[in-house]
Amino acid sequence: MEKEIIDPEAILKVITALFGKLPATILNSGQEFPVKVIALKNKSLIINTNLMFPSKDRFLSVVHNGTKFIASFHLAGGDGNGIEVLTPLKITLTQAKRQGNRVEVSGNHSGLFVTNIINVNDVTKAIGFDDKKVDTILLAYRTKLSKAFPQSSIFFAGRMDNRLRLMHHYEKAIFIRDRKDKSSANPEYFPFDEYLRIFESSKIPEHFISEISVPIKYKGYIHMGYVQILAERPLDEDIFHQLETFSSSVSKDIISTGVFQESRDVCKVMDLSTGGVSFLHAPSRSFSRSVTMNGTILFDLNLDNGKKVTIRGIIKNIRNQETNFRVGCQFYNLLESDINLLDEFLHPEKPSETTDSKLGQEIVNSENDADSIDDEGKNHNTDEDSSNENFESEVLGDEKAPGDHSH
Repeated sequence: MEKEIIDPEAILKVITALFGKLPATILNSGQEFPVKVIALKNKSLIINTNLMFPSKDRFLSVVHNGTKFIASFHLAGGDGNGIEVLTPLKITLTQAKRQGNRVEVSGNHSGLFVTNIINVNDVTKAIGFDDKKVDTILLAYRTKLSKAFPQSSIFFAGRMDNRLRLMHHYEKAIFIRDRKDKSSANPEYFPFDEYLRIFESSKIPEHFISEISVPIKYKGYIHMGYVQILAERPLDEDIFHQLETFSSSVSKDIISTGVFQESRDVCKVMDLSTGGVSFLHAPSRSFSRSVTMNGTILFDLNLDNGKKVTIRGIIKNIRNQETNFRVGCQFYNLLESDINLLDEFLHPEKPSETTDSKLGQEIVNSENDADSIDDEGKNHNTDEDSSNENFESEVLGDEKAPGDHSH
């Protein structure tokens, strides 16, 4: 039986409570695609989508406790590059139905298992702790980076500064070629106008016109910090991609310290689909710490073809089965590369990629509270600028390069 919510205040309460905290989808051409919810601001929902729509009507939905909340919106504005501002009109409640069937794992696919489970809250807590191994790695990386770019820094802390928080919301790195020339902006990166607001409230000297800031992420999902370069002359695309590689190396070395307490349990997969998985977990200490109803976890899904995908998921059910617990998990904000690997594994007969499936991979972040985004941004780490010559050989090198613990 359907029910409608039309009271404006009630609509905003539902959107605040659910949208941005649960996986959201958007309807397009009769199909539902994952959508990235950025924030709830000025009584409007801000989203990021690459889909093209025939009209200004938008329909977003989430599922909570067996109920599907379908919210009707009207397009009120945006930047024309995927960022849209939506005004809510009404919400329809209906009974949720599973989209697609899960495949029971047996026979040829009996070797699937889940490892390295960790609750996202434990990742955030670990970032905030002072750890000598992490400090040593960051200091070494900072030293290497400063050889090529004296005006560089590595921000790494349990609490985001405004610059990192906004990169997290928009899911885009900062690449400003020339702060004084808007025509140099690329919509693929952090919004130019939003960056100007950050700069105005930061302590960066006026003579720096170019900036690259690349997030440091835990396994591609959780923002832990960022690597930053400032320059008096425009930085180029090559430097940006090299800094991406550098940031990835920082992340891998920090994870290798063991500061993040991932579960050592090996959990057998019982069923699997492109949208979720269920697995058995022994009643161990790590289980009680990491696995909680509606909690968000990260884990590695090991496929029996020798490949592995890193999964973010929300725990939807936990069932006691005498000697083990059966855990049902809904996938949430998967990386496009992992989605493609999973889809190829489950549907080997399909073409490897379709345009529509690629367009729909931006999914809402589980840590996003759908609160208003503050306009101000602070930068806590600035040095002097230098040329970008020999960046790859000086900074990346052939050896592992460990930076600097900026709190």
